Amino acid sequence: MENLLKLLPGPQPLFVRYGITAVLVLLMFGLRLGMQERTGMYAFILYVPAVVASALLFDRGTGYFAVALSAGLISLNLPWTPERAEAHVSALASFVIVASGLVYISEGLHRALERAEAATRERDLLLSEMSHRVKNKFSLIHSILGLQGREASAETKAALEAVAGRVLMIASLHEQLQYSRHGGLMEISEYLGKFQSTLAPAAGYLRPVSLIIHADAHALPPQKALAVGLIVNELVTNAFKYAFPEDRPGKIMVQFRKRDSGCELIVADDGVGGQREPGLGTRLVNILAAQLQGTIRWETPDTGTRVIISFN
Repeated sequence: MENLLKLLPGPQPLFVRYGITAVLVLLMFGLRLGMQERTGMYAFILYVPAVVASALLFDRGTGYFAVALSAGLISLNLPWTPERAEAHVSALASFVIVASGLVYISEGLHRALERAEAATRERDLLLSEMSHRVKNKFSLIHSILGLQGREASAETKAALEAVAGRVLMIASLHEQLQYSRHGGLMEISEYLGKFQSTLAPAAGYLRPVSLIIHADAHALPPQKALAVGLIVNELVTNAFKYAFPEDRPGKIMVQFRKRDSGCELIVADDGVGGQREPGLGTRLVNILAAQLQGTIRWETPDTGTRVIISFN
């Protein structure tokens, strides 16, 4: 539908509409002359595309003009003997009637496509406006949480910062969905890729800890993409806070892999290990993993912590 709408020209001057229509009909006439008698005596079928195209691209008037011009050119090639005149007139009249019906239908389709295009533009405008307002609401909530954190105790401030981080994850997903080119699905590599420039500075500002993200290209429904994003936010923030005490250098690795058996999300660090007490963040990660209908596995290699979440 969108490709067909792009083919429709905007309003054109009268001479342009009728000039193009005449060219289309003359092209069919030239084709008729080139094919000689292989098309039959009347060759009505050759002129139908020009008639339909004229009405579809422009309006009903150009369609009727194409019908009249086609009938005139056809009549020029007919042997007008007395015994054949009645048959020719009958055939031409039938062509004019059928072609006029095609013009009416094609022009109606043209109007329907124009209304569909106008409705699409209006829908996109409304969606853009709604998205802009939602984005402003997210920004307002984030700002309020930041202001509240300035006047709160250290424990409350940390809790508000965690909530603010979750708000940013949801806002990022909303922004990505607005410009999604995947039919309402979320390209997870693009979504997680944005965390490289937003999550690390927010969680580990001026600390010698690097965040590395590798994600296979894969489209997920918004609900699953949001769950993945929130899990990454919780685990990365947790690692920044607890795995690298006293400004210890290190790195945090986030990997999203598409396997034959499903998807696998890995968040690992090479620090002293993250906090494993059943705090709010840990409980939230477990809940989100359950929403993904996946399994979660905590591993403790020689250094750091590795969390592996598998889901379909």
